[in-house]
Amino acid sequence: MKHDKIDFVTLLKNYKSGWVGISSDFKSVIFSGKTLKETMAKAKSVKEKVYFFPVGQSYSDFVG
Repeated sequence: MKHDKIDFVTLLKNYKSGWVGISSDFKSVIFSGKTLKETMAKAKSVKEKVYFFPVGQSYSDFVG
């Protein structure tokens, strides 16, 4: 099974800090918040699978 690379730099360019909820196809940010708890609370109303990710200055430490 081939996986496409996820370009977090482009996906998260409008976010400087906090947490985001990313759609299950990894193509858009659907929620954001200052804390993981806040972001997860926003996502409770959605039936779609959401992936949570911390926003930062660099993503070089993440392996994809």
